[in-house]
Amino acid sequence: MPQLLPDLSLLIPFILAGIALNLTPGVDMAYVLAKTTHQGKKAGLLAALGISLGSMVHATASALGISALLAASETAFLTLKIAGAIYLFYIAYKILTAPSQNHQENKEHSISTKSKNGRIILEGAMTNLLNPKIGLFMLAFLPQFIDAAPQDVVWQTLALGLLFNINGYIVFVVLITLTSLAAAKIKASRATKTLFRWITATILGGMAIRIAFTNN
Repeated sequence: MPQLLPDLSLLIPFILAGIALNLTPGVDMAYVLAKTTHQGKKAGLLAALGISLGSMVHATASALGISALLAASETAFLTLKIAGAIYLFYIAYKILTAPSQNHQENKEHSISTKSKNGRIILEGAMTNLLNPKIGLFMLAFLPQFIDAAPQDVVWQTLALGLLFNINGYIVFVVLITLTSLAAAKIKASRATKTLFRWITATILGGMAIRIAFTNN
């Protein structure tokens, strides 16, 4: 039976560090809160699930050494980085060009719930999968808390990656719940909603530029 988790002396700092990191504002948080504000609590939770799944793929890649190959290949890193930046610009564009709420509701009636939910999850996953820095972060972060025999390193890395993403999803649930409650209490005018969309799109666009033009 492989050793899946490290000793408590490493596990507790790992959990605390993971919570602190998941509370740090970034692309994922901006995207999830934007989904929550525009489409409601359920959409936010689905987007957070997609992000967690994408992050788990990065954790798996770290465990298998794929992220190390990505770090060693400047061309692969640059390609994924540019793709991620383009995708964030696309998400920002979609937010800016989103139809009015009534029009959106009529449109969604013609789309199956399963299809709509799957699309939100996929979008969330893609925001994470196309950011190579997440993969490099996993590659740098997870090994610091590994306390296992060489043959168990892969399993423990996967377990820590899963635990990190469970903690992250819990953080998202709390933030989404607070955001949805606040949105329900605020009777925002059309001008206010438009302003918020521009702010959200600007943040995502700025993060896209940062991803595209930073070297590490």
